[in-house]
Amino acid sequence: MKRLIPLLLAIALLLAAALLLTACGRPKNPYAEIEQNPIATITLTDGSQMRFELYPQQAPNTVANFVKLANDGFYDNQQIYRVVSNVLIQSGDPENDGTGDPGYYIKGEFSENKFKGNTLSHMRGTISMARKRDYDTGGSQFFIMEGSYPEYDGYYAAFGRIMDAESLNVLDDIGSRPVDGSYRPLEKIVIQRIRVETFDVDYEPRTLEKEEIDNRKSKDK
Repeated sequence: MKRLIPLLLAIALLLAAALLLTACGRPKNPYAEIEQNPIATITLTDGSQMRFELYPQQAPNTVANFVKLANDGFYDNQQIYRVVSNVLIQSGDPENDGTGDPGYYIKGEFSENKFKGNTLSHMRGTISMARKRDYDTGGSQFFIMEGSYPEYDGYYAAFGRIMDAESLNVLDDIGSRPVDGSYRPLEKIVIQRIRVETFDVDYEPRTLEKEEIDNRKSKDK
């Protein structure tokens, strides 16, 4: 018994050290204890609006990136260039054709990319970050779920939800617009602006160099 006690103490110390190292290595969410979540308002040129509550507790850098771009005016006058009825609508591309980005990437905050903590599901009214094939190629493009598709969970960084029935009505109206064979609206749907009320919290995203990620992709082929 006397020999067992020191052994148990040694095991306990090793476990404590391992937990401490894990905690030190885990990046801290700078927005985990904010008092009020940011509120994003998407205003179309026809005056209609969609309002979203964003969740930095779930996807901190994705939210910070969206806030920064929106309040810098990046999204002003861009089009909702893709409409898949009863599934999703997509925007956030300065080229308005699915190829554009802000000149950088951000890390994908979802479970398949080894990011823990984002439990938001892609249900109706959810806003999420679009990306290319590589998990770390999100930038500015985003999509809004008109339908519920939980099979997207873990593969895309959901980061907010529509707040009210009026916003859902606007979403459904956009989703009902006629499109061509590439899901491009026959009549342009233009975002006048996107602005986010941050309640005096500063949101600064961490970005990735496009060249580094693109080189990684080419090596993987």
